[in-house]
Amino acid sequence: MTIATLRAIEPSAIPLYSQVRERLRERIVDGTYAPQARLPSESEIGTLLGVSRITVRQALGDLQKEGVIVKVPGKGTFVAETRPSQELARLEGFGEAMSRKGHRIVNRVVKHALVEASPLVAARLRVAPGAPVTEIHRVRWLDREPVSFEITYLPPAIGERLRGENLAERDIFLILEADYGITLGHADIQIGAINADVALAQALRVEPGAALLRIERLTWTADGVPLDFEYLYVRGEAFQYALRLPRHP
Repeated sequence: MTIATLRAIEPSAIPLYSQVRERLRERIVDGTYAPQARLPSESEIGTLLGVSRITVRQALGDLQKEGVIVKVPGKGTFVAETRPSQELARLEGFGEAMSRKGHRIVNRVVKHALVEASPLVAARLRVAPGAPVTEIHRVRWLDREPVSFEITYLPPAIGERLRGENLAERDIFLILEADYGITLGHADIQIGAINADVALAQALRVEPGAALLRIERLTWTADGVPLDFEYLYVRGEAFQYALRLPRHP
């Protein structure tokens, strides 16, 4: 496709930079500009859309912040590669979901310890505050890039048994079901956002203060017993979650 596919902006009450941003987004979504394709220069876009270069720059800045495009010094502006995604409507492990899509997953276990349950963890797992629980910290690598830091809490009977498992290459969910014969039922999920502290920034190779998705997940067995409580800290610019919501369930 050529840059001629961009048509001039028409008069509207919507700010010009917003119109430019959405016009470019449309051309990226419909495939006019494919992943890794080079976008026209700021001056070319401005001429085609009939707006100033400053307006174009502001629109491109918004798209860059969203991770839709990337700027390469001395080379230009390019459409970002499509981010890997996982469907939240289906209960499955990260490695399980990504392997099915052809990605290579490696987990780096940085902590596996028996700790006292905090009041929040105790409430989620339905144990007494201060009761022993297993805490596992893992950095999940997707295609040689760290994308999430996960903190998992499990009852000791399960968590300590996992010490002998290959957690670097296998999902805990798969081990629980395939090896331990535990049938998982459903998970309760809450999603928010935080800024990376120094420890998370180092683990995920981002700048301190970078925005991360924060997912709290409590997984239950098919018998209605809370089994696995996790905090997932995810690099939003490198990974995304997808969910289809029906109008009438």
